[in-house]
Amino acid sequence: MKNMQISARRCYDDNKKQEVSAMDIRNEIVNTVMLKMQEIIDSKALEILQNALLTGLNQYEITERSTEIVVRDGTAEGLLRKYLATKRIEGKSEKTIKRYADLLSTFISRLDRHLHEITAFDIRLYLSMYKEQRKVKNRTLDNMRKVLSSFFGWLHDEEFLPRNPCRAVKSIKYDKVLRLPFSGEDMEKLKNACRNARDIALVHFLHATGCRVSEVVSVDITDIDFQNRQLVVYGKGGKERTVYLTPVAAMYLEKYLQTRKDNNKALFTGKGSSRLKKNGIEAVMKRLGERAGVKNVHPHRFRRTLATELIVRGAALQDVQMILGHEDIRTTQVYVYVDKKNVKNTYDKYAA
Repeated sequence: MKNMQISARRCYDDNKKQEVSAMDIRNEIVNTVMLKMQEIIDSKALEILQNALLTGLNQYEITERSTEIVVRDGTAEGLLRKYLATKRIEGKSEKTIKRYADLLSTFISRLDRHLHEITAFDIRLYLSMYKEQRKVKNRTLDNMRKVLSSFFGWLHDEEFLPRNPCRAVKSIKYDKVLRLPFSGEDMEKLKNACRNARDIALVHFLHATGCRVSEVVSVDITDIDFQNRQLVVYGKGGKERTVYLTPVAAMYLEKYLQTRKDNNKALFTGKGSSRLKKNGIEAVMKRLGERAGVKNVHPHRFRRTLATELIVRGAALQDVQMILGHEDIRTTQVYVYVDKKNVKNTYDKYAA
């Protein structure tokens, strides 16, 4: 009986504390509003406002928003949030993090079981059914496998799981599509197809810098150091790097900027003198390709073209990696297209 009385007393005290806390929050809200309004309205209106606020707020349950970071969430969703937070700290772009979040959230909800119960067979079955239902290519499927492997590998490394079920799931083979750079003839056709100063400057800028289209859209006029023909861009995950302009590219940029009559700080502008966005640049390149009779024209192909040209002319792979902003040199190797004629010439030159 005594224990029941103590328990009841504690409940009463807790409820009383919550009521006092809520009252304190209401008073704080009212006082904040009153301080801001006292210089605007007279004392009589101020009194009416105060009574109205007290009466109105009393009808609602008010709790203070918590700003404390929750770190002890062991649910699948909680662990996913921790994993994504880790990737964000590592410098992954928000676009990549969103892709991870969507893929892993779908995976977790579809399997509907504790993470420690998931086996390699479950993962293989999920990927197999996903391919059958969505009709995706093996390349897409292998990219999914890589994300799942990264997630379960992290769970194991952080000791949330005793084992990594993805370790037994082998990579999925797919046909590698040969992505060709522009030929010298293609580049000349594209330049000749340009009908205004902006388009010719954009073609030269993409070719000279090898920038990603997401980097190009963020460049401002003041970012360009024309004297040294260089600029700093921010790539994936906010990584900073310096890219360079050829004398010809710098010349066309200056000519284009001389035609500008607007005050927009963006390097490239579109309709209404607004900053040219990603889809705008892609549309410009598509039109140029159609006009020039060159197939598969898109901004990223200029990046591949620059990488190939630099290697063919004798640049070190590590330098090309720096110029393109690749974290892994193997990515740079994938970008470079080596013509069989060049291989034969190299053999003839160096073979005994």
